[in-house]
Amino acid sequence: MRTYLECMPCFIKQSLEAARMATDDEEVQTKVLKEVMGHLQDISLTSSPPELSRDVHEIIRRITKTKDPYKKVKDQSNEMAQKEYPRLKKLVGESDDSLLMAIKLSIVGNVIDFGAMNRFNVDDMIDNAVKREFDASAYPQFKSVLEQSETILFLADNTGEIFFDKLLLKELVKRQKQITYVVKTNPIINDATVEDANLAGIDKLATIIDGDSGQKQSAPGMVLSYASKEFLEIFKSSDMVISKGQGNYEGLSDVTRDVFFMLVVKCPLVAQDISSEVGKLILKVK
Repeated sequence: MRTYLECMPCFIKQSLEAARMATDDEEVQTKVLKEVMGHLQDISLTSSPPELSRDVHEIIRRITKTKDPYKKVKDQSNEMAQKEYPRLKKLVGESDDSLLMAIKLSIVGNVIDFGAMNRFNVDDMIDNAVKREFDASAYPQFKSVLEQSETILFLADNTGEIFFDKLLLKELVKRQKQITYVVKTNPIINDATVEDANLAGIDKLATIIDGDSGQKQSAPGMVLSYASKEFLEIFKSSDMVISKGQGNYEGLSDVTRDVFFMLVVKCPLVAQDISSEVGKLILKVK
């Protein structure tokens, strides 16, 4: 998915938010905004939003001298989701279709996103998950492909959200699937890293890899031109690919192979691209 002019205010707002997380020094915050705005003047709109965000956040980290501005909120997200996990597990266990409920709750976890302009109330989303309808038009195809698959590549998105993913991973393991779970090499916004995945116990269910291993900076979404050789080989050879979140959608929506995208739509431009509405829970193959 390409970048649009409407993305510019989001980059600037996100830059200020991250700068304020990193420092209380208004002069440093001002310097961040000025350099980001200068950088945005020369970008190509043919690049995907994750590609541009990668560079924007490198500016933020360099100027604020902070490796991980979102560290505090990432820890809070993991703590919150870990406490919610028994409740989520019960919802899956009591459901008439445990796979469908695990998918729905995994998508609900995608509301935990400090990279999006629109924020949602996680507790409200969980409360409504059982009765709420969502765009599951791809569910029959998901089940069919899953039944025929042995290997699954699962692209993670955010901290906190990974505990919601765990519900779905357990359903896949019950069906004797071999799973590779992809996280980020370096801190970028609130995206999950290997450390976060291990905290959630994902290592007991899947093989964890950092999809951009070897890169000095990561993008908030998979960008194939920055991906590791290991990731590219698995991406090509896996029987099934599951992708979480808007960033991964923005980076992979134009690839040639089938990908099952799972996300909460948080941006009007993504809504337009995926033919949906802001706030919708989506399971779609593209």
